[in-house]
Amino acid sequence: MKKSILVLCGMLLTSGMAHATNQADLLDVKTYKAEYETAISLYQQKDYTNALPALEVMAQRGEKKAQYILGTMYLNGQGTAQDLMKSYAWLSVANEQKNKHWKRPLNMLNDKLPADYLTIVSEEADKYQALYGVKAQKMKCRNIKTLGSKKPTHMCMKSEVKDGYYYVAGQSVAAN
Repeated sequence: MKKSILVLCGMLLTSGMAHATNQADLLDVKTYKAEYETAISLYQQKDYTNALPALEVMAQRGEKKAQYILGTMYLNGQGTAQDLMKSYAWLSVANEQKNKHWKRPLNMLNDKLPADYLTIVSEEADKYQALYGVKAQKMKCRNIKTLGSKKPTHMCMKSEVKDGYYYVAGQSVAAN
């Protein structure tokens, strides 16, 4: 009987610690949305130096628009030196959203980059996908009908993992 109680107490303690660790991986929705809006606003104001790190954070959290913008910033050298590897990786992850306009810069890179370099950037894109893709960042994608259009749009959105909180954890490969 004592052994059963000790095992039960150990299991409760372990699950409590796992829950406490998971709390660090969460951010309240209001703060999350404010950070996202700030990142997008900095980009729209053409403040590329400050937009880049703010968008990088949001891209690492799985935000498709941030991933696309970041991919184009690395492609065009906005706020940073041109980096085709990061551009390709971010554009690849962003294209989980299946936006035909977003596919254009990725298709251009596929057409212009040498085959051996394309192999290298594709491997890097796979790493980004594993860390910042829909599954890794606990997002959901679905077709949504928009007002005035008969054709649904494929959208990927953050989903609350706990009431009022989004999952925001992830390792930082992009910083390398």
